[in-house]
Amino acid sequence: MVENAGAFRHFVQTQFPLSHWASRQRDGARRHPQVTAAGIFMTLVYQALLGLRSLLELDQWVRLPHAPTLLQPQGKRRGSDSTWLRALAQWDLARARQATYGLSLGLRDQGRLNRTLCSGRVVRLAVVDGSCFGGLWAAALGFAGALWQTLDVQRYAQRGKELPAARRLLDRVTRRLGQGFATHLLYDGLMAVRADFVRAQGRWGLHLVVKSTEETLEIIASARAAWSALSESAWRAAGVEIVRGTDAERLCTYEIWAQADIHWSGLAWPLKLARVRETPLKGARAGQSEAFWVISTDESLTAEELREMAHARWAIENQGFKTLNAMVGSKRAYLKNVPAREALLLIWSLGLALADAFELWLVEQRGWRGWGAKKTRRWVGWWIEWSMGQDEVNACGGSP
Repeated sequence: MVENAGAFRHFVQTQFPLSHWASRQRDGARRHPQVTAAGIFMTLVYQALLGLRSLLELDQWVRLPHAPTLLQPQGKRRGSDSTWLRALAQWDLARARQATYGLSLGLRDQGRLNRTLCSGRVVRLAVVDGSCFGGLWAAALGFAGALWQTLDVQRYAQRGKELPAARRLLDRVTRRLGQGFATHLLYDGLMAVRADFVRAQGRWGLHLVVKSTEETLEIIASARAAWSALSESAWRAAGVEIVRGTDAERLCTYEIWAQADIHWSGLAWPLKLARVRETPLKGARAGQSEAFWVISTDESLTAEELREMAHARWAIENQGFKTLNAMVGSKRAYLKNVPAREALLLIWSLGLALADAFELWLVEQRGWRGWGAKKTRRWVGWWIEWSMGQDEVNACGGSP
């Protein structure tokens, strides 16, 4: 277990300066703390990494004999759940964000935030969505690349206030990372409005890709009526892409109609619009077609790429929200303090992204490739805590 902890610490200190980010953390609740903010920060990072589903469970874990080995070198005092709650209630969120943004820059430089589409095109996809985290409503922004990273969150008061919060979140990310921090922004039908297409191009410096099922939207209704007025061959001759195929991964057939140079009154940029119709091959909905629309300011995207991006939007739900809940119980309301929960979301997300980055590093090492065990995030945490000996450490690239 000591070697495992050393391997992970070596990885995060050489690839991402985790101790530096920890040393910059502060809280306003304690003037002369015996349990440092750095120590609390590192402890909470390990909570996400090891899948401890409450602060009480984390409290019990830090008292185990091997816990100090994992948490070195942040001092001997680890605190308790009551200490952590008091500190988190007045945590300096700007400093917590410094850590998540710093990790993002490191992952970006390594190409971990890039995604290669089915066509071979390399893009960087940012995804925004809202959810309820145990009583805290928040919009989250993350990157769907070689791994998933939740970059930042913006809380809002209640259901229905997601879109203004998402815009504030995107403004903050742009101020910190600059315009064009991603090539494309994926959002649901809430952003199918002219103002957000303008913001995406003019303020955030990226292409907006919106998936919608709302067929009464002016631009969609117009295209739908036009496409039904002429034959398929006539539209092909007019430049409409019409693609049919089978998706073996999702077990469905699909048909895509896509057209560029679509003009929406009041919008300066032409758009590309696609209608995707999918028919499941198995399950309760087998044979029942479902359709959705994809709208983008990027006219260079092919019909297949638009469909792929629309599905990539689900990464925030499947790899972000669901994984976070599975690992630390983020959907449960055991923690009532809203500022504390916001701080936890940032720190937990950092821990999960580090676990994913470590797993990718292990996959690239020859010592990991032949192992037959199913590798999940929880499995990686167990592996770090218990299972690796010195031989496996050496096989994975000579970490201490």
